[in-house]
Amino acid sequence: MPAEQTPRPAGMALDPDDPSRLVLSGDIDVYAVAGHRMAPEQLAGVRVVDLHAVDFVDSAGLGFLIGLSRQVRPHRLRLEGLHGTARQMLVVMGAHHVLDL
Repeated sequence: MPAEQTPRPAGMALDPDDPSRLVLSGDIDVYAVAGHRMAPEQLAGVRVVDLHAVDFVDSAGLGFLIGLSRQVRPHRLRLEGLHGTARQMLVVMGAHHVLDL
């Protein structure tokens, strides 16, 4: 992330209309992952992660998504709305092998 950009506060919540959908926003980085813990039983039914409002994902964010994909097996986690730098980072890191981008 360029130094002149200010990180956006992260958000993480289940969609109230569809609890199989986790909505993320802001920068999904080490601070967001550490600060927004949801109980494993809350995340067990997640099948889709909405990333429309996410512009940045670091290695901790990738680790969170990979961990979530393991937790929901045998289902394959689908990421929606992934764009820009966040998409490039996940593709370069090989996330497309375990996540549906």
